Amino acid sequence: MEETKHGVFTQFKKDVRKRMLTGLLLILPVYVTFFVVKFLFSFVGGTLAPVIKKFLQFLGVALPKTSLDEFIITFLGLILTFIALYFIGIFAANFVGKAIINYFENLLTKTPVIRNIYSSVKQIIHAVSLPGKQSFKRVVFVDFPKEGTKSIGFVTGTTQYNNEHKFISVFIPTTPNPTTGFLIFTKEDDVIDTNLTVEEAFKTLLSGGVLTPKDIESPFKTAGTENFELK
Repeated sequence: MEETKHGVFTQFKKDVRKRMLTGLLLILPVYVTFFVVKFLFSFVGGTLAPVIKKFLQFLGVALPKTSLDEFIITFLGLILTFIALYFIGIFAANFVGKAIINYFENLLTKTPVIRNIYSSVKQIIHAVSLPGKQSFKRVVFVDFPKEGTKSIGFVTGTTQYNNEHKFISVFIPTTPNPTTGFLIFTKEDDVIDTNLTVEEAFKTLLSGGVLTPKDIESPFKTAGTENFELK
């Protein structure tokens, strides 16, 4: 009788833990999405919110006192920010706009400290956002942190050493935060190509391996693929 009660209680605990985990996996993406959208809304819309408040003061309109008033101000700031970005894009596309932008860019690139920050940020943004220029060219497996241990890596480019040896640059992200990681330079023969897309690789990293595809194959014949198989 005692064993039966213990068995029922153990099964009950397992069932509760399973249901709670299912609920967590269901609500967590919604929770994270809500806070990301809220942050972007407040950040982008809040940029011009002080300007709108000053303009309202100039017109003699009472400043917002309730949460609804603050929401309306932030929403107006969001719309005005998008409109401003649109017209900045138009201005930057014409001859006069390009000349003015180039002038200020030259000033920034000649200013100590600022030039390093500006140049680095600009290169990163261009690498990520320019159409037709894919930042992560393909997903590979690479021996890291030690030989025989495979880590997911993204090939980001190629370079040469002493104009003789060709190396590929591979970014190896950490999990579950793939925005940080390690950059290594290695030979093409030292990596294993996979059939994973960038999206599938990021799903694997963010889930800590829970969402790893069942079958990973190598679309190309590279060194190390003969004895490597993941099922």
